[in-house]
Amino acid sequence: MKISNEIGQFQMLALDQRNSVEKMVKDVKGSVDPEDLVRIKRSILKNLSDKVTAVLIDGEYGFPQNLKYVPKNSGIILSAEKSGYFTDPSYLNDRLSSLYCDGVAELAKDAGLDAVKLLVYWSENSSESTKLHQMKLVEELGKECEKEDILYILEILTYNVSGTRTDAILKALEIFSEDRYGVDLFKVEPIVTDANFNLRPADIYKSTKGKPWVVLSEGMDAEKFSEILDLNCRLGASGFLAGRAIWKRVVSGVDDTEKMDLHLKHTGTYNLNLIKHSSENAVPFFNVPYFGGIENIEIIWGE
Repeated sequence: MKISNEIGQFQMLALDQRNSVEKMVKDVKGSVDPEDLVRIKRSILKNLSDKVTAVLIDGEYGFPQNLKYVPKNSGIILSAEKSGYFTDPSYLNDRLSSLYCDGVAELAKDAGLDAVKLLVYWSENSSESTKLHQMKLVEELGKECEKEDILYILEILTYNVSGTRTDAILKALEIFSEDRYGVDLFKVEPIVTDANFNLRPADIYKSTKGKPWVVLSEGMDAEKFSEILDLNCRLGASGFLAGRAIWKRVVSGVDDTEKMDLHLKHTGTYNLNLIKHSSENAVPFFNVPYFGGIENIEIIWGE
C-alpha cells in the first residue's frame, strides 16, 4: 500500500540505472565520474519524487544521502542486483545476474525502505546451469525478503527467445510465480506485438498466479510508452515502474544542476504526467485475482 496510490495503482519512478547512465554521460562529456551519477539521481529525486507513488533507487550512487529528497508519502524501493550481467566462459551467450551486496533485504529494512527489487535475465534457451543459477538467486532473495518482512519485486528481462517475446514473458512469469520464490509484484516488459490482439488479462494472471504486475519502459520515448502502457493496463497491469522514458534527456545537463532541475520541472514532469494519464485504467493491486478485493486483505501494522 505504501508504494501505490489511494486506489491501489502503482505510479513508480525508476532511477536505479547505472551502466546505462554511465554510457549516456560518456556520450555527453567523454568521461564519467561517480559523482556525475549521484548528481543526476539527486536532481531526479528533488524534482519528481513527490509526483509518484514510489521511487526505485540503487544502493551505490547517492545512497543513503539522497533519500532526504524523497517525501514521506512516497515509497522507496531498493534495487538488489549489480548493474548488467556476467557470463560463464562455457556459455558466453548466457546472462547471469548477481547481487550488488550481501544482505540487501536486511539493508533495505534497516534503512526504513518499503521494498526490494531484483532484476534477472531469463532465456528458455540458456544452459541448465544458468537457469539454476538464476532460479537460486531469485529464491534465496525471496527467502531473505520474507525473513525481513519486506515486499519483493521481481523484474524479468527475456533474451534469446523462441517464438514471440510475449510467449517468452508469460513462460518466465509462470516459472517465477511459484510459491518457492516468494515474489509479491512483477515488473514486466511491455507487451507490444500485434500478435497479442487475442491476449486477455486472464491469460497474464494465469502466468502470474493472479499476482499483480507493472510495466517497465525500456527507455523508449514517453509518447510511445504512454500508448503501450494504456494497452498493458487494459490487459491487467496495475501501473508502471518507468525510468528513462521520463528523465533520460536530463543527462545532457550533467554538469549544470540548474539546467537539469529546469528540464525535470518542465519536460520531466510533462513526460511523467503523460504516462500517469495512460495508467488511469490500471487495475488496483487489491483487485487482482490473488487478492480478490481489498476487503479480503488483512492489514497487520508493525510495532
